[in-house]
Amino acid sequence: MAHPTLHDWHELESFRRRHHIDPDRIRRMQYALYQSHEPVERALERLGSKAETAASELDLAPLQIVARIDSQLDLSTKFVLSTWDAQRIETVVLCAPSGRAAVCVSTQVGCRAGCTFCATARMGLRRNLTAAEIVEQVLVAARDLARRQRRLRNVVFMGMGEPLDNEYELHAALRCLQAETACRIPPRRLSVSTVGVPAAMLRLVEQFPGIQVALSLHSARQEVRQRLIPWARRADLAELHQALQQISTRPKTHRHQGPVMIEYIMIAGVTDTDEDARALAGFLRGLDVHINLIPYNQVPGIECWQPTDRARRDEFAEHLRGAGIFTTIRYSMGADIRAACGQLAQTS
Repeated sequence: MAHPTLHDWHELESFRRRHHIDPDRIRRMQYALYQSHEPVERALERLGSKAETAASELDLAPLQIVARIDSQLDLSTKFVLSTWDAQRIETVVLCAPSGRAAVCVSTQVGCRAGCTFCATARMGLRRNLTAAEIVEQVLVAARDLARRQRRLRNVVFMGMGEPLDNEYELHAALRCLQAETACRIPPRRLSVSTVGVPAAMLRLVEQFPGIQVALSLHSARQEVRQRLIPWARRADLAELHQALQQISTRPKTHRHQGPVMIEYIMIAGVTDTDEDARALAGFLRGLDVHINLIPYNQVPGIECWQPTDRARRDEFAEHLRGAGIFTTIRYSMGADIRAACGQLAQTS
């Protein structure tokens, strides 16, 4: 079994009381760990004579870096990380030329949503990640960026796994990432993606106002969506629309609360037809949403689909814009290192 980690606040408080450590020392250690992005051994020095005790009783690194792979096409980096039970997960750091940086974190080892275009789905679900393992991915990224004189800006829960299928640990991780005593990341810079779990989506926006919700819709035709996402049988488009409506009409209690992001994969002849465009525009009409059109990234061994070509993609986007829907065309990063959307999987 894994030992308690520095990110397990209840265990850390229990450790502090047990060894009569001044709370101020704990705060200084947390600042060094979460804000200064110091190596954990150096952060522990703030505990004085109790540093060695902490090292023996707490797991200082819930994840170990197995590999760091840099893209030759763009400013993305993939980390292959190992858990205490020798599972492998992947985390991606995305750097824009402007200097802004984001980390795409995983929430599960594998996934049971079964998306037919995604490499992670082929693993099945092996286990949920703990909140500490989720937070540690953010710290791995932040330390790496600090060494490059960059600062982490955004955290997106779009890696391996369905975040809302690991709701308890997701919420615990979000609390740590936002906490003043930890990462201090504003809610507007946290994005949680889901294939669509309506009740959990509503709980998320209720408990974490201002956070960005992203729905991986991928089709507004139920039969096509079920082919792409087997989990779509659990919540049909009518249920998803109702959830989006409730989220869209919530009082803007947070000044940075924005529209729901809609993720839509562009697969030639599957999701990009005129019928698809009409169905999508009709489904989203009247909702406070921003749609991202995402290129399909091919995965070896998965259905022989092709990405939509540029001309058809642009035509599709214009149809949506003509219907009054805010539409952005996204470009994949990290495709050469299998770090793009749909390409993450356990590396042996």
